[in-house]
Amino acid sequence: MKKLKKRKFNFILVLFTFLFLAGVISCGKDRSGADTAMSSGTPVQVTHPRIQDVTEYVDMNANTIFLKKEVLRATFQGFIDKIYKNIGDHVRVGDLVFAIKTRESAADDSIHIDLGGDTFKGSIPVRAHSDGVMTTLNYHAGDFVADGEEIAIISNPSSLRITLNVPYAYVSRIGRRSDCHIFLPDGRTVPAAIQEILPSVDPVSQTQTFLLNLKHQVSLPENLNVNARLPLKTAKDAVLLPRSAVLSNETQDRFWVMKMANDSTAVRVDVQKGIENDSLIQITKPVFHPGEQIISDGAFGLPDTAKVTISR
Repeated sequence: MKKLKKRKFNFILVLFTFLFLAGVISCGKDRSGADTAMSSGTPVQVTHPRIQDVTEYVDMNANTIFLKKEVLRATFQGFIDKIYKNIGDHVRVGDLVFAIKTRESAADDSIHIDLGGDTFKGSIPVRAHSDGVMTTLNYHAGDFVADGEEIAIISNPSSLRITLNVPYAYVSRIGRRSDCHIFLPDGRTVPAAIQEILPSVDPVSQTQTFLLNLKHQVSLPENLNVNARLPLKTAKDAVLLPRSAVLSNETQDRFWVMKMANDSTAVRVDVQKGIENDSLIQITKPVFHPGEQIISDGAFGLPDTAKVTISR
């Protein structure tokens, strides 16, 4: 009995010793792995400063408009007898657009008035005085119209312009004949240029109206909402970094980058920004050189001096 107990004790002792050693070895490996990871540093990606010209743009909402329009009005009161053109139809000078019948003629088609050999039958033809496309038709055949009432509008497609209401604070920063780009809702981009700046400011919005002329003939409807991108200023031979490389505090009033001091150490360098666009930021101070390495990804949360590993 004593021998059996002794064997059990020895077995338990050997098993405990084995488990203890296994745990020590495992902890040693974990610690070794942690030490290895710590010694290798935070994985980051780096970039080099780029030297090139950069332009700052401002994006604003704009609308299409036809500058040349002919408004067709009723010359006297009566009923629309017949309409010869519909919305979307092309109209040339002299084309018959519609005819108006007087109330008296509508009441009695037998009325005839002798006008120097011509017989007036109570229906007056209304013709177009300019070329274009009928864009508005306010009445249908049989409708009653009063004298001088607007019946239709003929717009000239070649007079298409973009109207842009620019906040007055930006007006002095935009060149009077600057080129710009118009972004259409269907994804197309059309080059344009500032044609004219109207000499008045809206009293409520304090904006000044710019007229933009498209450089290519594009068929667009009136009152289409588009986006206009205008240049504000350009910097020559600017030092540029990707937006992801420039870090900031919560209040966005201090900016810095993490610059590689050697192959494995990054240090914080405070910077001043200049022109920005969608992907790049100009660094005005300090002066970086193209050969220097700046962390582009992985710098967030790093201390002022950090151990890093450059990922290829």
